[in-house]
Amino acid sequence: MHSSIKEIGLFHDLIQLLQIDTLQKIPNVEQLNQWASTLSPGFIELGLKFVAQDEHFDWQEQYYEEVIFNRSLIPTRIEHWHDFFNACIWLVFPKTKQLLNRIHIEEIALHGLKKRSKCRDAVTLFDECGVVMAISESQIQGSLRSHQWHQNFWLDRHQWGKDRQGFIFGHANYEMGLSPFIGLTGKAFFIDVPADFFNQALATQYEIMDMLLLNQIGVDKQLTNNKCLSPLPLLGIPTWYADNQNENFYANTNYFRPKREFKK
Repeated sequence: MHSSIKEIGLFHDLIQLLQIDTLQKIPNVEQLNQWASTLSPGFIELGLKFVAQDEHFDWQEQYYEEVIFNRSLIPTRIEHWHDFFNACIWLVFPKTKQLLNRIHIEEIALHGLKKRSKCRDAVTLFDECGVVMAISESQIQGSLRSHQWHQNFWLDRHQWGKDRQGFIFGHANYEMGLSPFIGLTGKAFFIDVPADFFNQALATQYEIMDMLLLNQIGVDKQLTNNKCLSPLPLLGIPTWYADNQNENFYANTNYFRPKREFKK
């Protein structure tokens, strides 16, 4: 594990939930399945298992999503950060990850494997780069969607963890977060939570979000195209990056871009 991971705040949740700061190397699938058995009862309840995606893996003429859906196996490349973080998301958001897999299967049945629907594009973008933005005050969503970065990240920074908080869902965000760079941006998907949500234990918060996402995406169909997602500069979130403790950090409008106005 990168020596600086404890210094990068966006890894806080994985450190707390999965103790990944103690890793000496990327776990193999046996270790991942052991983690699942001890740390993620929700994952185990789904009957899923990580399996090494190597030269010996038999795809049985099925593609990745089919293998998961039909065989309850998650092909995972060995010594691969991207796939490791994907496994981590399966452990902390198991129900939502299974839902996204089912949506892929349903969309492919409707449109075929080669033609990607708007819904499938959105699901993929959320799966790779998504950030669950939990909010207890409705106006926060409008403020973030309109790119009021200075207001949200600096003037209201004391409110993070009290009435709003971001939670990484996209495993590519974690992979890129190993070497954070100005420009690192996720895609926010907003969920409304009760005020006492932020007083709950971290593991409980994830269980609540997993159920809320299941309802909003699976039942209410709130992830049908990319417009459902909103840009979110990840390094601006308070506690996620050391340099953002200085107000001048937010003056970089190439990163904290104002909302683009489209002429009619």
